[in-house]
Amino acid sequence: MRQRPLNSVASAVVGVLLSAGAAGAQTVAPPSSDFTTYIEGELVRVSIPSNWRELPGSNAVTFAPEGAYGNAGVKSVFTHGLGMGLARNDKHNLRVTTDDFIASYVLVNSSSNRTFRYRRVTIADRPALHTILSNVSEATGQPERIEMFTTLLRDGTLFYVLAVAPRDCVSDYAGTFRRVVRSIRLVDCDRCVTK
Repeated sequence: MRQRPLNSVASAVVGVLLSAGAAGAQTVAPPSSDFTTYIEGELVRVSIPSNWRELPGSNAVTFAPEGAYGNAGVKSVFTHGLGMGLARNDKHNLRVTTDDFIASYVLVNSSSNRTFRYRRVTIADRPALHTILSNVSEATGQPERIEMFTTLLRDGTLFYVLAVAPRDCVSDYAGTFRRVVRSIRLVDCDRCVTK
Protein backbone atom coordinates (compact mmCIF):
# COMPACT_ATOMS: atom_id res chain seq x y z
CA MET A 1 0.00 0.00 0.00
CA ARG A 2 1.40 3.40 -0.98
CA GLN A 3 0.44 6.69 0.60
CA ARG A 4 0.64 10.13 -1.08
CA PRO A 5 -0.87 13.56 -0.53
CA LEU A 6 -4.01 14.53 -2.44
CA ASN A 7 -4.34 18.28 -2.26
CA SER A 8 -7.29 20.52 -2.94
CA VAL A 9 -7.75 21.66 -6.52
CA ALA A 10 -8.55 25.35 -6.76
CA SER A 11 -9.14 25.37 -10.49
CA ALA A 12 -7.04 22.82 -12.35
CA VAL A 13 -7.33 19.33 -13.70
CA VAL A 14 -4.20 17.34 -13.08
CA GLY A 15 -2.64 14.81 -15.34
CA VAL A 16 0.57 14.41 -17.22
CA LEU A 17 0.92 15.37 -20.86
CA LEU A 18 1.82 12.86 -23.49
CA SER A 19 3.54 14.63 -26.31
CA ALA A 20 2.22 13.86 -29.77
CA GLY A 21 5.56 12.43 -30.84
CA ALA A 22 5.62 9.94 -27.99
CA ALA A 23 2.05 8.83 -28.73
CA GLY A 24 2.99 7.24 -32.02
CA ALA A 25 6.33 5.90 -30.81
CA GLN A 26 5.18 3.75 -27.90
CA THR A 27 2.66 0.97 -27.48
CA VAL A 28 0.52 1.16 -24.35
CA ALA A 29 0.14 -2.16 -22.52
CA PRO A 30 -3.38 -3.25 -21.53
CA PRO A 31 -4.32 -2.95 -17.83
CA SER A 32 -2.91 -5.66 -15.57
CA SER A 33 -5.33 -7.98 -13.78
CA ASP A 34 -3.19 -7.55 -10.63
CA PHE A 35 -4.03 -4.46 -8.54
CA THR A 36 -2.10 -2.32 -6.05
CA THR A 37 -3.82 -0.30 -3.29
CA TYR A 38 -2.92 3.36 -2.85
CA ILE A 39 -3.91 5.83 -0.14
CA GLU A 40 -3.99 9.39 -1.40
CA GLY A 41 -3.87 12.23 1.11
CA GLU A 42 -5.39 10.17 3.92
CA LEU A 43 -8.67 10.77 2.08
CA VAL A 44 -8.89 8.27 -0.78
CA ARG A 45 -8.14 4.56 -0.81
CA VAL A 46 -8.16 3.04 -4.30
CA SER A 47 -6.96 -0.11 -6.09
CA ILE A 48 -5.15 0.46 -9.40
CA PRO A 49 -3.74 -1.97 -12.03
CA SER A 50 -0.21 -2.88 -10.96
CA ASN A 51 1.29 -1.91 -14.33
CA TRP A 52 0.06 1.71 -14.03
CA ARG A 53 2.35 4.35 -12.56
CA GLU A 54 1.27 6.73 -9.85
CA LEU A 55 1.88 10.28 -11.09
CA PRO A 56 1.25 12.66 -8.20
CA GLY A 57 0.72 16.29 -9.07
CA SER A 58 0.48 19.29 -6.86
CA ASN A 59 -3.32 19.17 -7.01
CA ALA A 60 -4.38 15.58 -7.75
CA VAL A 61 -3.07 12.24 -8.92
CA THR A 62 -3.02 10.39 -12.24
CA PHE A 63 -2.54 6.65 -12.73
CA ALA A 64 -1.45 5.64 -16.21
CA PRO A 65 0.50 2.87 -17.99
CA GLU A 66 3.89 3.45 -19.60
CA GLY A 67 3.53 5.16 -22.96
CA ALA A 68 0.36 7.00 -21.95
CA TYR A 69 1.98 10.03 -20.33
CA GLY A 70 4.83 12.44 -20.77
CA ASN A 71 5.59 16.14 -20.47
CA ALA A 72 5.15 19.00 -22.91
CA GLY A 73 5.12 22.56 -21.66
CA VAL A 74 2.77 23.43 -18.82
CA LYS A 75 -0.35 21.72 -20.21
CA SER A 76 -1.21 18.33 -18.75
CA VAL A 77 -3.33 15.44 -20.05
CA PHE A 78 -3.04 11.67 -20.31
CA THR A 79 -4.23 9.30 -23.03
CA HIS A 80 -4.98 6.07 -21.11
CA GLY A 81 -5.68 5.74 -17.41
CA LEU A 82 -7.36 7.54 -14.58
CA GLY A 83 -7.09 10.89 -12.82
CA MET A 84 -8.73 11.88 -9.57
CA GLY A 85 -8.77 14.97 -7.44
CA LEU A 86 -10.70 17.59 -5.53
CA ALA A 87 -12.22 20.86 -6.69
CA ARG A 88 -13.65 23.72 -4.66
CA ASN A 89 -17.40 24.01 -4.86
CA ASP A 90 -19.23 27.16 -3.85
CA LYS A 91 -22.60 25.98 -5.17
CA HIS A 92 -22.97 22.79 -3.10
CA ASN A 93 -25.05 21.23 -5.88
CA LEU A 94 -23.51 18.13 -7.44
CA ARG A 95 -25.06 18.47 -10.89
CA VAL A 96 -24.38 22.20 -11.30
CA THR A 97 -20.83 21.85 -10.00
CA THR A 98 -20.17 18.87 -12.29
CA ASP A 99 -21.53 20.78 -15.31
CA ASP A 100 -19.26 23.73 -14.50
CA PHE A 101 -16.23 21.48 -13.94
CA ILE A 102 -16.69 19.67 -17.27
CA ALA A 103 -17.21 22.89 -19.23
CA SER A 104 -14.28 24.68 -17.60
CA TYR A 105 -11.64 22.00 -17.16
CA VAL A 106 -12.45 18.74 -18.94
CA LEU A 107 -13.83 19.81 -22.33
CA VAL A 108 -12.26 23.24 -22.55
CA ASN A 109 -13.38 23.73 -26.17
CA SER A 110 -16.96 22.60 -25.56
CA SER A 111 -19.99 24.72 -26.30
CA SER A 112 -21.23 26.63 -23.27
CA ASN A 113 -24.77 25.56 -24.22
CA ARG A 114 -23.95 21.87 -24.13
CA THR A 115 -26.10 19.70 -21.86
CA PHE A 116 -24.52 16.71 -20.18
CA ARG A 117 -26.49 13.54 -19.49
CA TYR A 118 -25.88 11.87 -16.14
CA ARG A 119 -26.66 8.55 -14.57
CA ARG A 120 -27.00 8.38 -10.79
CA VAL A 121 -24.48 6.00 -9.20
CA THR A 122 -22.70 5.66 -5.88
CA ILE A 123 -19.05 6.16 -5.03
CA ALA A 124 -17.92 4.99 -1.60
CA ASP A 125 -21.56 4.61 -0.50
CA ARG A 126 -22.51 8.19 -1.34
CA PRO A 127 -24.64 9.67 -4.14
CA ALA A 128 -22.63 10.33 -7.29
CA LEU A 129 -23.02 11.17 -10.96
CA HIS A 130 -21.57 9.34 -13.97
CA THR A 131 -21.36 10.61 -17.53
CA ILE A 132 -19.54 9.59 -20.69
CA LEU A 133 -17.92 12.31 -22.78
CA SER A 134 -16.42 12.23 -26.27
CA ASN A 135 -13.36 14.33 -26.90
CA VAL A 136 -10.38 14.69 -29.19
CA SER A 137 -7.12 14.08 -27.34
CA GLU A 138 -4.90 17.15 -27.25
CA ALA A 139 -1.91 14.81 -27.12
CA THR A 140 -2.71 12.55 -30.07
CA GLY A 141 -5.42 14.34 -32.04
CA GLN A 142 -7.44 11.11 -31.95
CA PRO A 143 -10.96 10.53 -30.57
CA GLU A 144 -11.07 9.54 -26.92
CA ARG A 145 -13.74 8.64 -24.40
CA ILE A 146 -13.80 10.10 -20.90
CA GLU A 147 -15.89 8.51 -18.17
CA MET A 148 -16.41 11.00 -15.39
CA PHE A 149 -17.60 10.26 -11.87
CA THR A 150 -18.28 12.96 -9.29
CA THR A 151 -19.52 13.14 -5.71
CA LEU A 152 -19.47 15.70 -2.91
CA LEU A 153 -17.52 15.40 0.31
CA ARG A 154 -19.19 16.39 3.58
CA ASP A 155 -17.79 19.92 3.34
CA GLY A 156 -19.13 20.31 -0.22
CA THR A 157 -15.80 19.79 -2.01
CA LEU A 158 -16.18 18.04 -5.37
CA PHE A 159 -14.36 14.71 -5.70
CA TYR A 160 -13.91 13.67 -9.34
CA VAL A 161 -12.59 10.69 -11.26
CA LEU A 162 -11.69 10.94 -14.96
CA ALA A 163 -11.24 7.58 -16.72
CA VAL A 164 -9.69 8.14 -20.16
CA ALA A 165 -9.10 5.79 -23.09
CA PRO A 166 -8.79 6.19 -26.86
CA ARG A 167 -12.12 5.42 -28.50
CA ASP A 168 -10.70 2.31 -30.21
CA CYS A 169 -9.48 0.91 -26.84
CA VAL A 170 -12.61 1.50 -24.75
CA SER A 171 -13.52 -2.20 -24.47
CA ASP A 172 -10.01 -2.97 -23.13
CA TYR A 173 -10.46 -0.46 -20.28
CA ALA A 174 -14.17 -0.49 -19.35
CA GLY A 175 -13.96 -3.39 -16.88
CA THR A 176 -10.82 -1.99 -15.28
CA PHE A 177 -12.40 1.44 -14.83
CA ARG A 178 -15.47 -0.13 -13.18
CA ARG A 179 -13.27 -2.14 -10.82
CA VAL A 180 -11.20 0.92 -9.85
CA VAL A 181 -14.27 3.08 -9.17
CA ARG A 182 -15.89 0.30 -7.10
CA SER A 183 -12.68 0.09 -5.00
CA ILE A 184 -12.72 3.80 -3.99
CA ARG A 185 -13.17 4.52 -0.29
CA LEU A 186 -13.39 8.11 0.96
CA VAL A 187 -12.72 9.39 4.46
CA ASP A 188 -13.79 13.01 4.83
CA CYS A 189 -12.89 14.99 7.83
CA ASP A 190 -11.94 18.60 8.51
CA ARG A 191 -8.22 17.85 8.44
CA CYS A 192 -8.41 15.98 5.12
CA VAL A 193 -9.28 18.93 2.90
CA THR A 194 -7.30 22.15 2.83
CA LYS A 195 -9.66 25.10 2.63
